[in-house]
Amino acid sequence: MSVRLWISTLFDPVYRCGGWAYVRANGADLTGQAGGQRQTTAGGLAPLALAAALADLDPKAALTLHASPAVRAVLAALPAHVAAGWRTPDNEPVPDAELWKALLPKLGARPLTVLAAPEGKLNPTAFAVAWAELGRDKAKASGKPFASSIPKTNLAKVKGL
Repeated sequence: MSVRLWISTLFDPVYRCGGWAYVRANGADLTGQAGGQRQTTAGGLAPLALAAALADLDPKAALTLHASPAVRAVLAALPAHVAAGWRTPDNEPVPDAELWKALLPKLGARPLTVLAAPEGKLNPTAFAVAWAELGRDKAKASGKPFASSIPKTNLAKVKGL
């Protein structure tokens, strides 16, 4: 059985802060977490969300990831970045490379299917967007990194699984 994962990220370029959230379905078990970061980049939020989602997951578990076009593009480019020594075609460092390098062992050799995140208001992606917004706002207000589990009572409201 494949573990299903929906991630969302939101970035505020003015304050250089962002939020992330994930919803994970592992069979009948539904979990989630939200977080936020100050002094970050738009591209640095996805590896934070993925690392949090994979932290307590069996490293051999197959994963189906529902992701935004930006996250899908970065994941598709990872093999080329690794092969190029984490340099762009213009020989510049890959943005947020350290976060992605730290994530690679957690991705491991697990089977990974990356799909487009569903659109609409009643689905796990929309639920994660709302929690990513909370993470962004908490990090912005406090100036400190934020991470918290999404309560089971809230996760029970997720539609479209």
